Amino acid sequence: MRWDDLRIFLAVFREGSLKRAAATLGVNISTASRRIDALEALVGARLFDRTPDGTRPTDAAERLVVHAETMEHGAMGFLRVAEGLEVEPEGVVRLTAPPGVADHFLVPQLGRLLERHPKVRLQLLASIGYADLTRREADLALRMRRPAGGDFTVRRLAKYGYIAVTSADEPKRRRPITDASQLRWVTWGEDLGDRADRQWVLEHAGADTVVLETSSMTAQIEAARLGLGAMLVPLPYATVRGLRRLRLGDALESSLAALPGDPLWLVGHRALRDVPRIAAVWDWLAEGFDFDV
Repeated sequence: MRWDDLRIFLAVFREGSLKRAAATLGVNISTASRRIDALEALVGARLFDRTPDGTRPTDAAERLVVHAETMEHGAMGFLRVAEGLEVEPEGVVRLTAPPGVADHFLVPQLGRLLERHPKVRLQLLASIGYADLTRREADLALRMRRPAGGDFTVRRLAKYGYIAVTSADEPKRRRPITDASQLRWVTWGEDLGDRADRQWVLEHAGADTVVLETSSMTAQIEAARLGLGAMLVPLPYATVRGLRRLRLGDALESSLAALPGDPLWLVGHRALRDVPRIAAVWDWLAEGFDFDV
């Protein structure tokens, strides 16, 4: 019995699909299917019913999965101890972060990390979804929410208040803006409709002023840079090239200040915290984001 086969078994069990399991593990779907067939032949029982809607675990799979997970935990423990033997920062670190943070803050600062630790290689996953650190889908994560549980080391890097910005090419206004409905706006789409900054735009400017709704922070910034509309951003985004802060009247500024800020949390597995390459990237992130506004 090979551990690689059990990894595929666990991925299929968790994903409910050969295709998704293969994508998660970075293998060809035919390879995943072939290894499941080999595992079923080895244990002498069918593990999954393959249907048009995906793969459903059989009773045999339900009974075996707990033991496969025990082996998974053992393998992860082996890796953690082995990585702890690393003497200097060297190798790959997998980091997940929100797309806006990855695009506009991490990549511009990457040179500082590589200059200090030239043997470190960063794999950056820019995603709104949360990678599972326990299963080593990532080594470190920047998250907007503090994890509710798990054996993690957590540090709040910052908490950002909101400002309004527009294109740096737009003519500067002599007077502060007192009526938000005088402007066109870009904001988050309905899939992120509960965000406080989107609600502020709808309340103070109105839905009719919104020319673009999107779940992409980068798309919003590009639209604002092109002069298509104003947008609300956490304060550090005022440093992004091509954007300029808008002067708002006292009432609008007060209403913005009342919004809950966006915190940014740095999260890592406690057992990996002192691995040299993990510690190097942790310190790089802490130095680049360690401020409150």
